[in-house]
Amino acid sequence: MQCLKCGSEFDPDLFDCPVCSEIKKQSGKFNQILSATEDISIVLFLGIMVVMVLLEIILRNFYQTGIKGGDDLIRHLVLWIAFLGAGVATRSNAHVKMDALTNFLPDSWLKYLDAVVNLFCSVISSVLVYASMKFVYIEYGSHGHSSFLHAPLWAMEIILPLGYLLLAGRFVHNSISGILDIVGRKSEC
Repeated sequence: MQCLKCGSEFDPDLFDCPVCSEIKKQSGKFNQILSATEDISIVLFLGIMVVMVLLEIILRNFYQTGIKGGDDLIRHLVLWIAFLGAGVATRSNAHVKMDALTNFLPDSWLKYLDAVVNLFCSVISSVLVYASMKFVYIEYGSHGHSSFLHAPLWAMEIILPLGYLLLAGRFVHNSISGILDIVGRKSEC
C-alpha cells in the first residue's frame, strides 16, 4: 500500500506508514501539541459554525428572527478555519504550490527547489505577519465590537497575524527538514 502523505510503500497490516510515523516521532513535543491544538480547534470551530448556521436557518424560517451578530461570528470563524487549515496543509507539506518548474527540472533538483520555495513562502508569510499585526492594532485602537456578545473585533481577527506566523514557522520547518534531508542523502553517498 502507498502512503497518501509521503508516497512510500508500506504493509497495510501495520495501519500506519513507518516513514510518516518516524517523522511524527522526530517532530518534537511542541510540534505534536501544536498539531493537536490545530486539529481540535478546526473541529470545534467548524462545529460551532454549523450549529450557528442551522440555528439561524431555523430561527429565520420559523420565528422571523435571528441571532444578533451571528453572521459576524460565522464570518470570523471562516477566517479561523481557513488559517488553521492552511497550517495543517503546510504541516504535511501539502500546501498549494506552483509546480510549473517541476516539469522542466530533473528529479534530483526537486528537493532543492522545494527548500527554496518553502524559504520564499516563509519570507512572504513573515511580511504578512507584520502587515496583519498593524491591521489588528488599528482594530484595537478603533475599539470596534461585534454585535455577537459584544466581542472586540481585534480579538476575533487576531488569527490573521497568528495564522501567518504559524505558516511562516511551518514553512521554515519544512525548508530546514528538506535541507537536512538533502544533506543526509549526500552524506550517505
